[in-house]
Amino acid sequence: MKRTDKISIVVADDRPVVLYGLQSWFEAHERFRVTACVKNAGQLLARLKAAHHDVIVLGRGLEGSHADDFALLRQLRRSFAETPVVVFTEETDAHTLLDMQHAGASGLVSPREEARAFERVCERVLSGAEKVVSPRIASCCNASGATVSFDASPDYDPVRMSVRQFVVVP
Repeated sequence: MKRTDKISIVVADDRPVVLYGLQSWFEAHERFRVTACVKNAGQLLARLKAAHHDVIVLGRGLEGSHADDFALLRQLRRSFAETPVVVFTEETDAHTLLDMQHAGASGLVSPREEARAFERVCERVLSGAEKVVSPRIASCCNASGATVSFDASPDYDPVRMSVRQFVVVP
């Protein structure tokens, strides 16, 4: 069954250009509505407590690191277990990506991915799928020879996109 209402998304990233880019892209599509753009974990948690969102998108700097054991992802899983988290990450190490999933990421997408792949990951996690990754993330995992399991299945509904690729220049 297809959704009839818009998918509400909260985007969290410490880079204003990424927030603007993701907000512009999502809002250019009928199915999505960005309900909040935040720059830090405190703002994100406040927004999530104030209103329901269908998907949380975490960008670089907010997804966490091994040093903090992906504390924010773990907190989101504990406090907002029903809301899937898609991590927009530049990470390419298969074991680190797996650790992100164990910490609470339902989906992983590279910022160097085609925009259509980002939408597909969002759709898959909304349908309840776990450990969903974009094709670029999957290729990083396969290239490393890791023995971890990722879901990069292309079984998505046809999607029309006007944006070809997200490119983040540090």
